[in-house]
Amino acid sequence: MSFLMKNKSKIIINLIIIAIVLSIVLYFSLKDNYQLVIDNIKNMHIIWLIISIIILVVARIFSAISSYQMTKANDYHISLPRAIQINLIIPFFHGVTPFAGGGQPMEIYYLHNEKIPLGKSTNIVLQNFIIYQTALIIVSLIAVIYNACFNLFPPNSLIKQLVIIGFIINFIIWLFTIIVSLSQKFNHIILKITLLILKRINKPHLKEKITHYLSNLHKNTKTIIKHPKLSISSLMANILSLLCLYSIPYLILIGMGITNLNIINTIVATSYIMIMGSFVPIPGGTGGLEYGYMYFFNYIIEGSILTSSMLVWRFVSYYLAMIIGAIFLALYRKKENKCE
Repeated sequence: MSFLMKNKSKIIINLIIIAIVLSIVLYFSLKDNYQLVIDNIKNMHIIWLIISIIILVVARIFSAISSYQMTKANDYHISLPRAIQINLIIPFFHGVTPFAGGGQPMEIYYLHNEKIPLGKSTNIVLQNFIIYQTALIIVSLIAVIYNACFNLFPPNSLIKQLVIIGFIINFIIWLFTIIVSLSQKFNHIILKITLLILKRINKPHLKEKITHYLSNLHKNTKTIIKHPKLSISSLMANILSLLCLYSIPYLILIGMGITNLNIINTIVATSYIMIMGSFVPIPGGTGGLEYGYMYFFNYIIEGSILTSSMLVWRFVSYYLAMIIGAIFLALYRKKENKCE
């Protein structure tokens, strides 16, 4: 596992950062009403906690279906159970790297281990990423429109404005990627501008890498368009994956006895939190996501339940997802060692 060996020190540093920020979050979350928060967590109906964990796994299964479909679109085949195993591991690497940057390289590594050539593995992951970004934009856009119609959050709030800015930035990046992917003419214009900038800042060695990246982007989008049924099913799988993840706070709150909830409102609030959290540079968005939850869900629930549900939500959606990933990673490595 060369990635782990080369990045072992970085992973350890990131885990230390996560632990420090988590300690600060826990301190401020528990300092005023520690006993109430703990009692709420203790009294949560275990069945709803189990259901939320099952939904977390279901979300990863939908994500695996998307990867599975993209391998088929590229005329390669891995079994769906194998794709699920890989997609259960990926959250560990997403979780220990800033901006979730470690997940894609590891997915490429695992696909390559499944006898898919490295170039094709890279293409599959990039195609899946383009489709995932499309799903994210669709869900986020619906959340923004829904909030505009029903005014869940104060219109002049600074945090809400930051979320809107975050959505616009994500949308522009997505739109730019699609235009570059579909238009060879625009592709060449971007390449010329980039090379001119690189020449001025004395970085000519990046020419080949950028040229290769833009060429791959165009080819990958052509593959997506060439297989509409597989691409649409992959897109739907990603949308369902996001909806599963965004519904976890609703299940946790039901488990804590809050029954007068609108599941759409909780999904919209979680969508806003995740848009805002994508700009937090700390691994897992630690600190930013917790603050976002406390802010947006404060308009849906209040009191100690707000803090209690936030802590359980972060445990299920982030820390438990990493723990599950680490377990499947250990099993995968054990199997690799047996095969050697």
